[in-house]
Amino acid sequence: MFEKIKSFCAGEAASWKRWELAWFAFCFFTSLAGALYLKDSLLGTISSLSGICYTILAGKGKISCYFFGILNSFLYGWISYRERLFGEVMLNWGWYFPMMFVGLYCWKQKLGKDQTILKRALSFRGKLFCYGCSLAGIGLYGWILRLMKDAQPFMDSSTTVLSVTAMILTVKRCADQWLLWTVVNILSIWMWVKVFRADGAWGATLFMWIMALANGILFFVQWYREIRLCTEKEQ
Repeated sequence: MFEKIKSFCAGEAASWKRWELAWFAFCFFTSLAGALYLKDSLLGTISSLSGICYTILAGKGKISCYFFGILNSFLYGWISYRERLFGEVMLNWGWYFPMMFVGLYCWKQKLGKDQTILKRALSFRGKLFCYGCSLAGIGLYGWILRLMKDAQPFMDSSTTVLSVTAMILTVKRCADQWLLWTVVNILSIWMWVKVFRADGAWGATLFMWIMALANGILFFVQWYREIRLCTEKEQ
């Protein structure tokens, strides 16, 4: 058992470049310092740090990201519940949390020699289908929410539908996930800015989304670059 744990940890620590480790450390400790400066709660701080660990490890293609994702989706769901953001609660507890276990299983089947997942990109037809279904889903769900007298029906619809789609692409190891996560991150930052301006709470959570936005853009470029290089080697 100990040898398996040791081997797993060695695999997760392999293939990191210096700049990647430096960026990881910067995001983690900057977020920690920000949480301490803002005197955020322990709950908010742990949620923020686990979210940052999840995003960067997922961007690196390390399966250990899901352990942090499980923790983050549970804690973030609880924070959202306390702020009466019930859409976020349902999204995190009803979708993200169970999908973390699905992702853990699926990624385990597609690990390369360096214990990093094999990345892929959607075909042109796949992109049309994915984005077309997302737009249709946003319109339909937004219409339903408007009938339910939702205050911001199409904003809620956009974050929910794009998050669901992005999580599916994450499990399938598709680089296109990062484009959708970037849109979700922008909308989430806007939402938590309103919360922070209202009562000054959950500053660490807001910072987590800002870091997620930066990482989403970074990994969108990095994943497509790696896929292109792999394609050129095979030709």
